[in-house]
Amino acid sequence: MSGLISRSAIPAILLASLISYGCSSDDDSGGAAPGASVPANAVVITEANAYETVVSAIGIGSSLVDAVPVVVEITPSPTYREIIEFVTDKAKNAGGTSGISVSIPTGIEETIPCSGGGEITINSTDTETSSSGTAVINNCIEGGITLNGSLTFNFTWNLETYAYSDSIQGNLSGNLGEQTFSLNGLNLQETGNELSGDYSINTYTYSVDSSVGGGFLVELLAAIVGNDFDGQCPVSGSILVTGANNTQAKATINSDGTVTVEYNDGSGTFTEVTIPAPGSPYPCENFFLSI
Repeated sequence: MSGLISRSAIPAILLASLISYGCSSDDDSGGAAPGASVPANAVVITEANAYETVVSAIGIGSSLVDAVPVVVEITPSPTYREIIEFVTDKAKNAGGTSGISVSIPTGIEETIPCSGGGEITINSTDTETSSSGTAVINNCIEGGITLNGSLTFNFTWNLETYAYSDSIQGNLSGNLGEQTFSLNGLNLQETGNELSGDYSINTYTYSVDSSVGGGFLVELLAAIVGNDFDGQCPVSGSILVTGANNTQAKATINSDGTVTVEYNDGSGTFTEVTIPAPGSPYPCENFFLSI
């Protein structure tokens, strides 16, 4: 899928072709969005769970964003990123708000049914070059997940150059079987070009609190840069995941198509993980490409 906020599933997919940022100083810190903070029920990040925590935070694989219009349980369970992608794509695509189409220059309300029940209501003010408004998610069931929440969005595009800018903020909650979770302080911002496929995810922040496995805070340390059309992973970017007791996991996308995963045991020093074998760095397909 191209960028975090834009489309869904890019050829060799992943959210936005990420990868090659390089950020690995031991004193990395981020500026979380309002409402996004380390939850009380945060997981303690260790070498043993750093990899799976990063995948849960930013990975793609179950294709929830491409869920067919029937009641279907997605396996494996969607990651938090896929849940965010699904909802933001609905908002992005409502009313034809694409960088290559002309929207109705008036306020519109659109109700989008979800495949398993519930709906997403979009209230937007559209012009030929912009769409802004709110998306209210009401018991929306997709892939076995029930979602609720609200988002505000602002999308702009240039009809001549095909450049676009996307921004979305809000909060979500949901449940998958016996697991309940909340995604708070979402703040996603992206710029790019629909014609060239180039994109840059400049902000990607949220916190998750889950009844299963605990929660964490996700922050972008360096913009995720890539191209939607090249079928490759991003070429740069860096994400920091913070858990309890100042423990952290960091994923750095490298230009050679790998992702370096490090963990901080709370001491402030980052060390590359060796679990799962053979250890970091890992192929970027493990995180960003559709399986």
